[in-house]
Amino acid sequence: MENLLTRRNTVVVVALLALWRLHLSQALQLHPDEAYYWLWSRYLDWSYFDHPPMVAYFIWASTLVSKSELWVRLSGSLVLLAASVMMWRLALQLFKSEAVAAGSVILFNLYPLTMLGLIVMTPDVPVVFFWCLGVYLFWQVLQSGQAWRWYPLGLVFGLGLMSKYTAVLMAPCFLLYLLLTDERRWLKTVHPYLALLLGLAVFAPVVWWNSQNDWVSFRWQLHHGLGGNALDALNVAEYAAGQLLLTGPLVWLLGMVAAGVALVRKDKAMLFVVCTSVPVIAFFALTSLRNVSGANWPAFAYFSFSILVSKYCLDGYSLLRRGLWSVALAMTLGMAMTATLHARFSVLPLERWSAPMATADATNWFYGWRELGEELKKHPDYLRAVSPSHQLSAEIIYYTDANVSAQTAQSARPSQFNLLDVAHQPRSRDRLFVWTDADFPEYGGLAPAAARRSGQFNTYRGGNLVRSYFISAGQAPVVPVSLD
Repeated sequence: MENLLTRRNTVVVVALLALWRLHLSQALQLHPDEAYYWLWSRYLDWSYFDHPPMVAYFIWASTLVSKSELWVRLSGSLVLLAASVMMWRLALQLFKSEAVAAGSVILFNLYPLTMLGLIVMTPDVPVVFFWCLGVYLFWQVLQSGQAWRWYPLGLVFGLGLMSKYTAVLMAPCFLLYLLLTDERRWLKTVHPYLALLLGLAVFAPVVWWNSQNDWVSFRWQLHHGLGGNALDALNVAEYAAGQLLLTGPLVWLLGMVAAGVALVRKDKAMLFVVCTSVPVIAFFALTSLRNVSGANWPAFAYFSFSILVSKYCLDGYSLLRRGLWSVALAMTLGMAMTATLHARFSVLPLERWSAPMATADATNWFYGWRELGEELKKHPDYLRAVSPSHQLSAEIIYYTDANVSAQTAQSARPSQFNLLDVAHQPRSRDRLFVWTDADFPEYGGLAPAAARRSGQFNTYRGGNLVRSYFISAGQAPVVPVSLD
């Protein structure tokens, strides 16, 4: 095994996977979430309705060259490469084993979560970067004993909060490790607390923005993430199933076993990777009791988790563990390649197996938007469009090269469209109303009168229907919805 898990082979594997992800980045159309965040990057601000601003900053920087799909998504590939370098260095520092470092990096790069998930440009991309950097810097603080290193860590903590609010979990994870080890001596110094204040100062513009906008982003995320119905244990099972799919079931189970072993043995290096991964996964499992957490929400935890699994399986003489790691890697590779090959080339004949399965295919979100944009550009007299979805409106703006300026309808859920200046730009009297059969199966009040004279436009993927759009002309006003 050691003959294969070398630095040279790791570089080759990571490079090949990076090239594949870059191909996917340029070949797949923007996911609706990506189009929405790309729109944010055209209106830079201190924060936004749904999230802090870092994803918009990343997209703005990468699209200075071009606004093509590849450049919108470039940050995801760069973040994964940077995380791989940090993981290699951290694993070597922790366990002095090239095999563990190589296994960790290869495993992390092969997750379906990273193979496909991190090419989709969402707030997960910047938060993964700053989380990985924060974990790496935290270990440098502990190993060096140099107090000044707390302050770069505090800065990174603030930038993590500027990426996604869940980066706040960095603080309790680090605190837990300090309390469980003799590193608690740092808690008797002023440096961790000043570093925390520095991070909060970096985050202050987001707080100020929220104060100027009725705290809308904080309120929305609290409702979205922590709101919900009565306690339901089945929600936790659904969340756990999502984690098994994003990492591979055997990898995830091995990690949980490794975490239990680490807690019993109380090895400082193993405790470090446990404390910076498992509490995050557990936190979202707990919040799932009320409202199922998104499968991607604990994505950043799998940085340390990958090192944990590889250390447990590869650092020692257990043939069983090494065999299990190999099987886990093969399973994860199979899942990731199946997902990405299907996203690109539609290799799974889902329509033959089940029509509902084909309709529910999540990779369909990467298709059908460019064709809609070309269809809308055939109507030059209509400079504005209205849709029932912030995501659909963002796709229209992106794929018409902003020749059609879109807004959301009164019935749409609140979004950044309620705050963007685009709502106040000069507009044509006549508008195109655009929606899908999934949005309004019975025309749901978007434009009932116009619906009777709408045209249907179908988009296809390999001969199979992806999505049906309804396009109609009308003059109904756009009425902003309440943010409550």
